[in-house]
Order: sequence, then C-alpha cells, then structure tokens
Amino acid sequence: MELSIDDFLRGLVRRIDALEEARSDLASKVEALQSDNVSLKREIDRVADLKREADRVTEGLKQKIDGLTRENAILRVEIASLKYGESTAERSRKRTKTENLALTTLDSDNQVHVALFLGAKGMACLGQTCKHFGMGRVGTDGQMTSLAEDLAGQVVDGSASDYEKSVLMGGRKVKMLRELELMRSPLHFSQLIGRADGIRYPQPEDKSSITLRRIGSGLECATAISNHEMKAGRHYVTFHMTEVEGRLGDIELGVIRPIKNWDKKGLQDFDPLCYDSDQHKYRKLLLADQTDEWGDDLHCCSYSSHKGRCFFSNWNDEDKGEDDNWAGDEWKGMEPARLVVNLVLGLLLDLDAGTLSVFKDGRNLGVMKEGLTGAYCWYVLYHFGGHSRKCSVTIKRGMPI
Repeated sequence: MELSIDDFLRGLVRRIDALEEARSDLASKVEALQSDNVSLKREIDRVADLKREADRVTEGLKQKIDGLTRENAILRVEIASLKYGESTAERSRKRTKTENLALTTLDSDNQVHVALFLGAKGMACLGQTCKHFGMGRVGTDGQMTSLAEDLAGQVVDGSASDYEKSVLMGGRKVKMLRELELMRSPLHFSQLIGRADGIRYPQPEDKSSITLRRIGSGLECATAISNHEMKAGRHYVTFHMTEVEGRLGDIELGVIRPIKNWDKKGLQDFDPLCYDSDQHKYRKLLLADQTDEWGDDLHCCSYSSHKGRCFFSNWNDEDKGEDDNWAGDEWKGMEPARLVVNLVLGLLLDLDAGTLSVFKDGRNLGVMKEGLTGAYCWYVLYHFGGHSRKCSVTIKRGMPI
C-alpha cells in the first residue's frame, strides 16, 4: 500500500524533530564539557598558585633554618667562651680566619674557574698570601708544587690551543700562564731608546705604533724593543710602514735578547748592533744583562731595508765594527725594501729550527740567518739619513706561515 504525500511529509517532519532534539541534546553536552574545561583550568591555575606559594614557604623555611643553624653555632661559641673564658677578640679573630678560608671550600672545578678570573698575577699573589694555596707539596710527577701552581697548570692545559702550547716553555705553571696571557695580548713597543722628540708613541694609549722623526742634523738612530719574550716555537710578526716622509732612511728589523730598562738610561743614540766605534762601550753593559735563557752567542740579528743585507752581533770583541768596512752579510733571496707608505715587512723566528726568515709585502724572501737559540724580543732600529724626515711603524703579531 503506497503512502500518501501527507503521510510522507508527516514522517519527514517527525525525523526532523528527532534530529533537532538530538542536536539540542548534543549542544547541551558540549556546553557542559566547556564548563567543565573552564572549571578544570581554574583548578589547575589554583594548584599552580598553591605550588608557587609552597615553594615560597619552603624557601622561607630554608632561610629560617639556615639562620637558626648559624645562630645555633654562634650560641655554641658563646657558651664555649663563657665556659672556658675565651675572649671576644679571640672569637672575632677565629671567625675572620674561617671566613678568609671560604675559597678553600670550593671544589676543584670551581677553583679553576676562579683562577681564570685571577690570571697569572692573581694566582701568584694568592700563592704568596694564602698558605693553603702556596704551601709546597710533592706533585704526581715527584716535583715540588703548590695548589696555586696546579690551578695555573689546569688553566693552561684547558684553555691554550695547540699552537699556544707549542710556544710555551716548561717550568713553573704560573709563569707559563703569564706567557700565555702575553701571547694573547697585542704586541707593543715597551722600550723606546733615543731622543724623546725623535721617537715617541703617536697615541700614548696605543703602544703598538711608534713615530720616528729626524731632529737636527747629522746621522742619528732610534731603537724600539717589543714587550714579548720568545723562547720556543715559531713566531711571526709584521711591521707596517705609514707616514713615510723623505727618502734614503734605513730601517732595521730583527730580534734582540731581552734587555731590561734600557729606555731609562737616558741614551740619545743607541744601535743594538754596537757597530760604530762610539757604540762599543755598550757591549759590556748589554752582556751584564745576560741570563741563562739567552742561549748561544747570537744576541742581535736584523734585516736592513737599505740593501736587504743581514746584520748580527755577539757583543764581544769578535764583532765587526766600522773599521772593518762591513756592509752586512748577503743571503739567498736578499732584496732591499724602499721605505714607502703601506710597505709591510714580516719576520718569522723559528726557534725549533733556529732560523730567521724575511717577508716583503707577504712574499717569503727566504731564510736570512741560522743558529738562533734562546730568548729574543722583536726590535726596530731606524737610521735617519740625510733626506729622511719621518716614518711611523706599527707592529702586529700574526700566525706563523
């Protein structure tokens, strides 16, 4: 029996009503879930607030416990002092002593961390002023050492690169740490020897550059010596020429033994080679500064820009002088270097091979001299020729090529 259109429509309406009722019921459930979600979020926030409050209370209790512990310790000291008659001054001295030893309570890693900030001078002072850090003891290698020495050694071992370790001499660790610090600091000229108006720093705060100026007539010279002592490994340095005025000036670049306080002797004219007869008087004075670190008798060696020749000196009676008409030694690769603005001359001191090589504008001219051993510093010697007026030189450390 076929349904009439009216019956079909009534059935369809009933289904629509049922779907609408189901939708309404589902909406009510969704609304209830959203309400529950809001309630749960509020509960979570409340629990988080309670946790933060509990943490604050816990921290407060911890501080109170620490305070009570310190107060308890003080009371024990007071009781002991009353019981045994200990004076207030004695108690104060003991408390001060305990506080001063606080650094000794740090573990090894933290002590090394502190040593990084102290540096070599700080570690040396710590070893001299604190018995705990300076007291001698036998190390793992059977040699006498101290905690300050051990900490300095750990700083060097942990922070120095392979190249830096290759140029550090052995021995005292604090001294090695100081050498490492110097290696990482810019090179500068620590001694200027000559007339004050003839050699000076263009900017007092930057001692890596010097200006050499001819004052008056006649042949004069001025010398500048660097601060860093080289004792092992390979070292490379460049000398950058700027503000070159005039011509025929001759500059010598080389290495010299570490000599102390020659800038304080009031010398107006000093040539480290002691070649001229009026310079011979300085030879014995220079040798008086000799130490065990100097090595063999090759105390000064330089490249002369005028003709590119090699000059050297041992500061003894075997040295050549002006009476010998010595114009320096020739060497393979020798080239002169005309002093012009932006000329860059480089030197490579290889103490492993005992050689000194020369570079001109980045080009390797070759090995100029062999037989170098012991400790050296870089130096610059400028001869003021008849037409030379001014030259500025900047020294800069570089990586060995």
